[in-house]
Amino acid sequence: MIDNSKNSNFFLSYITFFVFLTVLISLLAWITYGNLTDVLGTLSYGIIGLLNFYPWIIPFIGIPLGILDLLGFFGFKMYDLTLDIAHLNNSWMPIFWYWLIIILGISLEIIFMIIIISSIKKVKYREKVAKANLALINCNIIDGNKDSKIISNGVILIKNLVESGLTPGLIEKIGTQTDIIIPSDYKKIDLKGSFILPGLINAHCHLFGNGKPMKIMNLSDSVMKKLMKILATPIGVILVKNRMKSNVINALNAGVTTLRTMGDPFYFDVKLRKKIEGGRFIGPRLLVSGLGLCPTGGHGGMLGFIADDKGEIRKRIRQNAREEVDHIKILSTGGVMDAKMIGEAGRPQMTVEEIETACYEAHRANLLVATHCESTDGMKEALEGGVDSIEHGADIPDNLIPFFKSNPKSLRGYTAVTPTISAGMALATLHYKDTKITPIKFENAKLIEKGMIRCLQKAYQNNIRFACGTDASVPYSTHYGVWKELKYYLRYTNMSAQEAIYFATKNTAEVIGIDKITGSIEVGKSADLQIVQENPLENIDALGKVSMVLIRGHIIKHPKVNKIKKLEKVELIPIEI
Repeated sequence: MIDNSKNSNFFLSYITFFVFLTVLISLLAWITYGNLTDVLGTLSYGIIGLLNFYPWIIPFIGIPLGILDLLGFFGFKMYDLTLDIAHLNNSWMPIFWYWLIIILGISLEIIFMIIIISSIKKVKYREKVAKANLALINCNIIDGNKDSKIISNGVILIKNLVESGLTPGLIEKIGTQTDIIIPSDYKKIDLKGSFILPGLINAHCHLFGNGKPMKIMNLSDSVMKKLMKILATPIGVILVKNRMKSNVINALNAGVTTLRTMGDPFYFDVKLRKKIEGGRFIGPRLLVSGLGLCPTGGHGGMLGFIADDKGEIRKRIRQNAREEVDHIKILSTGGVMDAKMIGEAGRPQMTVEEIETACYEAHRANLLVATHCESTDGMKEALEGGVDSIEHGADIPDNLIPFFKSNPKSLRGYTAVTPTISAGMALATLHYKDTKITPIKFENAKLIEKGMIRCLQKAYQNNIRFACGTDASVPYSTHYGVWKELKYYLRYTNMSAQEAIYFATKNTAEVIGIDKITGSIEVGKSADLQIVQENPLENIDALGKVSMVLIRGHIIKHPKVNKIKKLEKVELIPIEI
């Protein structure tokens, strides 16, 4: 049975609106002119005014065309012509409606232009059905394992043409050209001695930002609430969605084939993941959290849910699960970017009981729980609550090390950390005017950055599981700069470049639960790969110059990374520990 009540209400609302508008215009016209003839003239002027409306809404040329009409470049002025047709005298009334029409027309043209430009971009990255199986030849294979050797003169066969019901884009064979016979129906791609390795994984990012410092971060809570309402408008939605899509494409072009989001507005990350999975465009693999949960006055409240009691926490976890998120993000301590006083970042804000409630409800839905946590005290409470990963982290005391390795309340029996060194490096080392944060946030950043570095060191030294994440979106942490996190691994620990690549690929895939699908170059896994010209085991900077990317077997032959020039000119000097 079809319910027509919504359609009826829709049309009734529009009829009511137009009746109201007609009465309003008639009253204003009567006050202005004082006779029925001019009232009718004003009403007809409103209809004929559509002649003024059309030039302004033509994409790309509407605004200049409308200006020419205003200036009378075609032998007549649209305003005067409309007055003559309506038999109306010049007054404030027609001038008001005329300019109202112009403003509406300009607004519509801007919207049309944004939509058209977005559509043009979609054409480039629209997912196409693979036309051939692939044979990547003449390459050096770094498979992502911690201790394997490079396979020289390598060959990788990728099966793109499969029967219905089977997954395309999987790695079929790996070896050398002397070991593998390439079938005739495989398209050969000569990599000319390049190095091929798994795509990097960013296990902690936010898609709404691109890493460019913005003063908007210092607005008051009341202003931020109003801004969020603006972002929820149709124009705001278009702008945010386009920004998020641009960020994931930029990350993919830089060799980052998997992103795990940690809090984005309005479930836009969920919708973006569905578009990629539905073949709307070629994008990286996304694991999404939807909206995060924090208590009243807690870190991240502007972008997530406020939940203060068990019932509300359960409700929000269930709502996220219903929206088909991949994991749950909570924020159990204060953070840098909305700190109001020195020491607020890292201050415990959720209780153990609240954390435990979130974990219990999420684990019932088989969802991992990640928590924003930037202090040792906060980590202890998060471990007691049963979280599956601690994001950002702090110095790990010896008595907590066993708790990370064996946590009975966690979903998989252990708790990992994601020490996002990139997130705080610029905030803690550059002048706060350069990062556009407040002096208070600057002092908090310095405290937190040292804690995250010590977290990385303790995790590596004590075999605590940790994932690669950058908190991309905060100032100077870009979606295309994930490889720089590996440089910090090498600087602050004694790990090798091969270990750093392992931790940022296969190991991170295991921590976030997708190691059966991606993260290493192995038979049966997805062809989520990056190609670089230089050996990254000898020079990790080679990861910053990606020459080709594959995602699910699709090739991006000439990946273009849109870098923020101002940020690239600044060389960060890492802090000493």
